[in-house]
Amino acid sequence: MKKLLSPFFAFVLLLVAATGCSSEQSSSSNKNDDKKQEAKAPLSKEEFAKMISNPDKYKGAKVDFYAKIFVEPEKDDDGIYIQAFADPKNSEQNVIVVADPKTNVKNEDIIHVIGTVRKSFEGENALGGKVTAPIIDAEKVEKTDYVTAFSKPIKTIDVNKEINQHGYIVKLNKVEIAEDETRAYVTISNQSNAKINFWGYNAKLLVGNTQHDRADNFEAGYPEIPSDILPKTNVEAIIPFPAVDPNEKVIKFYFEGSSDNYDIEINPFQFEINIAQ
Repeated sequence: MKKLLSPFFAFVLLLVAATGCSSEQSSSSNKNDDKKQEAKAPLSKEEFAKMISNPDKYKGAKVDFYAKIFVEPEKDDDGIYIQAFADPKNSEQNVIVVADPKTNVKNEDIIHVIGTVRKSFEGENALGGKVTAPIIDAEKVEKTDYVTAFSKPIKTIDVNKEINQHGYIVKLNKVEIAEDETRAYVTISNQSNAKINFWGYNAKLLVGNTQHDRADNFEAGYPEIPSDILPKTNVEAIIPFPAVDPNEKVIKFYFEGSSDNYDIEINPFQFEINIAQ
């Protein structure tokens, strides 16, 4: 009889499935098999994708991957049970990670997992559709960040340029060009005596004759710049834009804001960056 699950896997059943087969796994393994597995290299990215669709074919395979937790983990005396997407942008590559109960992670955390494929877990979602996911016995689970996990930069340009208008200071610290996006690391400093405003959604990236608006990345959890910034305070943010060709020579960033001191005018902050390296 198949297990009936919620839109995401039901954890009560997961705990039974995970702990129920742990003794079976330990009794069926031996020291020689363990030594062989330790010598194996982790699955490649392509092999990992194939494993997701047929976990039982890869029982005992080593894995080393990143994932984002999408529901609050459950714990008991034997372990912590984590549901995560190894492809969070597309809500795909669902995995079930069984780790040491001392592991301190929560929903929305991005994690690095090293472990072994145990078996396939199968059930149905609320619509009656078949859902399968690999159970991974983790040797190591640690928290990390989105850039490290899913968007490593192809090129990093240290800029460290700032523009100061009446104590409203915008500093472009660095630019990262990744395969999926371009990131501007920005610090806003209000050294004036009035509140200032940063219009984050007006930010633009200019590449040649093409203008790009900021591209929200809700999975990344980047720090945002608040629209209102009080006097004598600093805030930092990562502003994502669409990906650009890393072989471009020059790109430009355009940021806008205003001050509650209506006696002054705040012009757009414009940065021209040579990215040819």
